[in-house]
Amino acid sequence: MNMHLAVADAASGESGERHTARGPVETPLPFEEVRRVYGSRFCRAMRMSESSFALLVDTLRPILPFGGVPAETRVSMSLRYFAGASYLDVCSIHGVSKITFYDCVWDFVDAMLLAPGLQMRMPLWNADWRRKTAAGFQARGDNPLTKIIGALDGIAIRQEMPSYTEVICPRDYWNRKGFFALNVQAICDHNYEFLWMSCRTPGSTHDATALACSDLGQHLKDPTHAVLQQVIAEGLCIAADEAYGDSELLATPWPGGGRGDEWRDAYNFYQSSARMHIEQAFGQLVWRWGIPWRPLRMPFAKRPLVVNVAFLFHNFCRSNDSQPEAGGQEPYWASDAVGNVDHNRKSGPETPRRRSGSAGSELRQRMTKRVENSGRRRPPVHRYQ
Repeated sequence: MNMHLAVADAASGESGERHTARGPVETPLPFEEVRRVYGSRFCRAMRMSESSFALLVDTLRPILPFGGVPAETRVSMSLRYFAGASYLDVCSIHGVSKITFYDCVWDFVDAMLLAPGLQMRMPLWNADWRRKTAAGFQARGDNPLTKIIGALDGIAIRQEMPSYTEVICPRDYWNRKGFFALNVQAICDHNYEFLWMSCRTPGSTHDATALACSDLGQHLKDPTHAVLQQVIAEGLCIAADEAYGDSELLATPWPGGGRGDEWRDAYNFYQSSARMHIEQAFGQLVWRWGIPWRPLRMPFAKRPLVVNVAFLFHNFCRSNDSQPEAGGQEPYWASDAVGNVDHNRKSGPETPRRRSGSAGSELRQRMTKRVENSGRRRPPVHRYQ
């Protein structure tokens, strides 16, 4: 045994490599060299412009560990990880080992979750924010529903089957569409930026139940909350689909397409026009970041953190890189593989049928009356032969 160790030590010494208990001591390439390797594809590889990349590095530099791998290298490797790249390719380009790569990724995830300027905010207590957000939804398509301050929906994020040592019942995470998933609830504004998200329920959970299990869902059920009372008094609401029960704060469609009532049908159209913002926000997130394209494979406890950081990335890019590309060309972060992505939005069982005689909440009746008073019917549908 000692002879074998001596031979191994001699071979290591001849090759000039130094080893520690965690493997060989590598020397990461300088970031300037990495930038040269990516060349003109750097922005597409990082899924953001160079100015945004520099801003993100400067924001996270005080939080990331000092020494060892430079902050620019940590950020670039992590962005490639969230873009869906293989760790083999990233390690090869940056000149690091697999252990160093994942250490940098998880340090980066912690830094993203701790950076105060990158966190999602839904300041319902701020009257000026409520006014501006409602005006933003109303300006999109000249919507007569002027009191909407958010769009709510859920998305199913694929994951590999959790083990019995990680969860009590892995079957709970089996989605009705036939894959293991996490049910993620989110609210966005008129600019497709996420205001709030929750990732704490299994994929088999119905959207309404997933919302009720979140901290926000608990607050929404408290009619004595001073902020909610102010929001309801101003007639403000959040647009949601039929999976959520209608209330004085959640505006949902009339069942059955209004059942022949033209003004209920018109309300459904304009409510859907506001609600589609969350669908488009989900689409932009999945299109830009490749990590949802395949089932999540990291330890189960880290999966909600990775999903949360992906949402933070989306907001950061919307705030800094939301301008369209010159000449209407393909965005630099687009990928050819995006055509094979399934958003898998619906994560629970089929929504139960509502009673046909239900009058709905007072909020929905008031909003329908507002559409009727505006005289805005549903635009005609042009059928092409």
